[in-house]
This record gives sequence, structure tokens and C-alpha cells, in this order.
Amino acid sequence: RAAATAAGSGHCRAGRAAATAAGSAGSHSDAGSAAARPWSLWASVGRLSQRGWLVVVPLLVGVAVPFVIPLLDFEYIEGLQTLLPRGDPLTETFLEVQDHFGVSQIFPNTIVVLPPNPGDVTSRGWLNASCHAMKFMASNVTEVMRAHGREAGDASLQNFAMKASDFSGLMIQGGICTSLLISLLENPLAKKYGDFLVNGFSNEDRTATKVRVKTTLDPFSTVGQKWIAAVRDAMAASEVWVSDPSFPGDTTVLGEMHLTGMAQEQMDGAADTFASLPRVIGATLLIVMAVLGSAFRSAVVPLRAVLCLSWMLLVTFGLGVLVYQHGVLQSLGIRPFLTSPDPPAHHAMYWMTPCIAFSILVGLGLDYDVFFMESVVEHFDAGYSSREAVVEALRHTGTIICVAGVIMFLAFGALLASTTPVLNQIGFMLCVGVLLDCFVTTKVTIPCLMALVPDDANFWPLKQSATRELAIGREPSFGLEGIGQPPGFRRSLSWKWKYGVALEHLGHTI
Repeated sequence: RAAATAAGSGHCRAGRAAATAAGSAGSHSDAGSAAARPWSLWASVGRLSQRGWLVVVPLLVGVAVPFVIPLLDFEYIEGLQTLLPRGDPLTETFLEVQDHFGVSQIFPNTIVVLPPNPGDVTSRGWLNASCHAMKFMASNVTEVMRAHGREAGDASLQNFAMKASDFSGLMIQGGICTSLLISLLENPLAKKYGDFLVNGFSNEDRTATKVRVKTTLDPFSTVGQKWIAAVRDAMAASEVWVSDPSFPGDTTVLGEMHLTGMAQEQMDGAADTFASLPRVIGATLLIVMAVLGSAFRSAVVPLRAVLCLSWMLLVTFGLGVLVYQHGVLQSLGIRPFLTSPDPPAHHAMYWMTPCIAFSILVGLGLDYDVFFMESVVEHFDAGYSSREAVVEALRHTGTIICVAGVIMFLAFGALLASTTPVLNQIGFMLCVGVLLDCFVTTKVTIPCLMALVPDDANFWPLKQSATRELAIGREPSFGLEGIGQPPGFRRSLSWKWKYGVALEHLGHTI
């Protein structure tokens, strides 16, 4: 037993010495092979980014600032014109009809009134009260819009006037209340005409009636949206109509009022979307961090990935605002870079463009990031420092990522060849984002940020594998606690078998 124990101890020391020697040899071998590798453009760019991080980090921040500032006054537009192809006969016909008949005729605005009682739509008292409420609403909206005109210095809005004749419904026609007319139509001789009038503005059950609203403003424009808000505020103040302020008890409940139409639908949809956008972005980034954290078993890698992703998104969206809202490329006359076909005061991106581009860019950015970082981790496990692992990963994956990015650029570039403005906007932002991610994020930003963090901390709290411990000359920890155990190793195996497999695995890695 003593002889066996002595022999075991001798073999144990010999095994540790062999492992250490092999690790040192492996480390020197890696360094030598790295030095003997052919020159690589992307590896050189990564190494320069790491060495010059004191210059690169302020430069990246400085580049982002001019694109972040335009985002502070970001605006969006709605409507149908941005969805129509430029110069198409259908588009030209649509614009001709709109110019001759007005936007309100193409996209009518309708107030739906739900009276408290089914028979109210033919009640003289309810019709009279609702008619006066419409006149009050016209006066109220006129005052609000003129106030907006004085604030904005817009002479056309200062002279804006909404008339009672802009309402057309069962209770009012041409600015005149129809309550007396409806009661006269109850005469059997005129009943058919009365039924025709009532059925034209109310449903079959007589539980709702509609009122058409005309306006000279474009309801899709910024001014038109203020008009919609003013009409809705006036409706809310008129749901309970007081005939005589001196007698508050003399009231008529008109019921619920709702302003509907395509402009209102897009306005509400866009407002709800952008109101929830911060929560969507926050949830997306948290999911990204959770997925990357579980994949790489690190807390630093997800933080770095989110930081790089945010930089790319800020620059991309900022450039989109500069091009399609401020028109910085308008003078070139290139169709894909032209602003929206609306009047100059309304130039902006279509409201769905940033929402669509955000989801796609996040997916593509993470795709390239994960592909690149997987190679970085492989080289780090092979014994390279985190800095050298990044350089070697660029040597192996830099060209592949660039080729993949160029392919995606060509695919998204097809949208720039379209004559539809909204497709041009989406294609432009996707192309810019892909190019930034492939040629800046993976080549400059990631190497620079990883150079700011101490070597092992880049993958904290990921424990070093047995392969890396052997490669850098450490004795791997194959204790009963299982720390550093590679897949397939069992705690019950003898130390000879463990070191034999470890050395064999190291040999394959080298």
C-alpha cells in the first residue's frame, strides 16, 4: 500500500508538471502561431482600435452626438400619400381628386352620436339640443385653432373659422336646426321622406346617428391633428347640453360622441404606438440581455452588446431624421433620398417606418454580434487574452461578417429602388444600420470597449474552462466541487484519467 501510494504521488506530481509544461508550450505555441499568421486587415483594425481607445471612444461619442440632436425634434406624418408610388397614374389621379374636392371628401370625418334612449334621434327636444351643441362646437373649435395660430405665428390659422354649416346630420343641415322639420315630417303625407332622411343618418334600431364634418384642413397634417384634438375636446364638453346657463337644471343628455375616420384611426394608432415605444424598447433590451447572458454565462457581454446596439440605432435613426425630415440630401435630387411628398412644413418620416426598422435592426445587430462573440470566446478558451481573442476572431470572422452585411445591404437596397416613399425610408435605415454594424460595431466598437475592461472581467462571472487553464499554464480545478469541469468529466473518475483526457483535449485544441 505504501509503495502504491508513493507511486501514485509520484505520478500525480509528474502529471501536474506535464500539464503545466504542456500548458506553457501550448501558450507559447499559440503566441508563435499568431505571430506567424498572415496579415489581416480586420485584425489590424481591431488591434489599432484597442491600442487607441483613448481616441476611439471620444470619437465614437462625438460621431453619435450630431445624430442624437435631430432625434430630439423627431416628428412623423400620417396619411395615404406616403404609401403611394411617386409619379404613378393612380397617384396623380388621387391627387387631382383631392385637390378638386378637398381632403375631407376623400377621407370624411364623422361624429357618431349614441343618445341615451333609442327614440331620441327623432325627438324634437333632443334634436334641438344636439343642433345647438354642434353650433357651440364650431365656435369652440374656431377659438382654439385661432389661439394655436397666434402661438405659432400662422396667419392662416389666425383667420380660421369653423361654421355650423360644416356639420351635416339629422339634427342640422346647412347650419339650420332640423328639429321643426323632423316633427313636420311626421305627417302621413311626408312620412316616407322623413323616414328616408332619418334612415340616412341613423342605424336601423335608431340607437345611433352620424354627423359628417367638413374641414378645409388636411386632417393628416400637424395642424389637422390639432383640429381633431380641438373637435374631440369640444365634443366632450357638449355631451350634456345646458340650454340656458341661468337654469342649470334645464339640461339634455346628448349621449356619447366619437369622432371617426381614417385620419383619426392613424392618429390614434401612431400616438398609442409611440406612447408604448419606450416600454417596447426597454423590454426588447432586457430580453436581449437575458438571452445573451444565458448564452455566454456572462453579465458583461450583454451590457456591452446593448451599448453597441444602442450606438448603432441612435446613429441610424438620427441620420434618417436628417434625411427625411430636415432634407439634408434633398439637393442631390436622388429619388430615394427625397423627403415625403407632403408640403415642406410637413416633411417627416412615415409613422410606421421607425417601428418596422427598429425590430429588424435589433435582430440583425444581435445576429452579427453573437456570431463574432462566439469566435471571441473560442479563442479566449484556447488561451488567448481577451484582447488577442478579439483580434483573432476578427481574423477568422471579419471578412465573413462583411460579406454577410454586403448581401443584406444589396437585399435591402432593392427597397431604395422603389418609387414608394415609405419603402425608401425603411430601406435607407436598414442599409445604414447593416453597414454600421458590419463595418464599425464589430471592427471598431467591440474591440475598443473590450480593451477598456481588464482581461478576465470581459466574461465575468464566467469561470475559465479546463482547456483555458491548461493553455495558460494553470492546474485545472477538477475537485469534487466540479469547478472548471468540461462536459463529459465525472467527479468519480480517477485523477489519472482526468489529466489524461484534459491533456488529450488540449492537444486537439492546439
